[in-house]
Amino acid sequence: MSAGLEVKRAKNGKGIFTKRPLKQSQVVFEVVGERKHYQNVNKKGGTFQDNTFRFSKDYYLSPAGKLGDYLNHSCDPNAGVKKKNNKLYIVAMDNIKKGSEIVIDYSTILAGDDSWTMCCSCKSRNCRKVIKDFHSLPKNLQERYKDLGVVPKHILEN
Repeated sequence: MSAGLEVKRAKNGKGIFTKRPLKQSQVVFEVVGERKHYQNVNKKGGTFQDNTFRFSKDYYLSPAGKLGDYLNHSCDPNAGVKKKNNKLYIVAMDNIKKGSEIVIDYSTILAGDDSWTMCCSCKSRNCRKVIKDFHSLPKNLQERYKDLGVVPKHILEN
């Protein structure tokens, strides 16, 4: 487990919480796991598929059993995904208070050719009710996420 983080009960099962304040742009943790070709991910389906991160055009990253497996969605996220040096990192989009759950917008890791959707129950005032790929987001939200650098290039290209 990354220092300063803990997995504990959240609104939707278990989530990742910070035990210390985080500064905007600070790396929260690296998403580690096994890379799987999209055909294998689609074959397995279910919770396995639900918990993968789009890593590139043809590959996904499965954090099964690792910290990234507990990263929840919010339509009002405080963190996002950056890809650097062929690794995925969760970074703070804003300053995050001690004790806060770390949440991302799953749409930022779904490309236009991803068919995965999710009914959302985040209950934020900005809740979109259904989570789809990045290109389904309102244009102003797409621009905000791009400006913050929390949309990996391979998501923008697909």
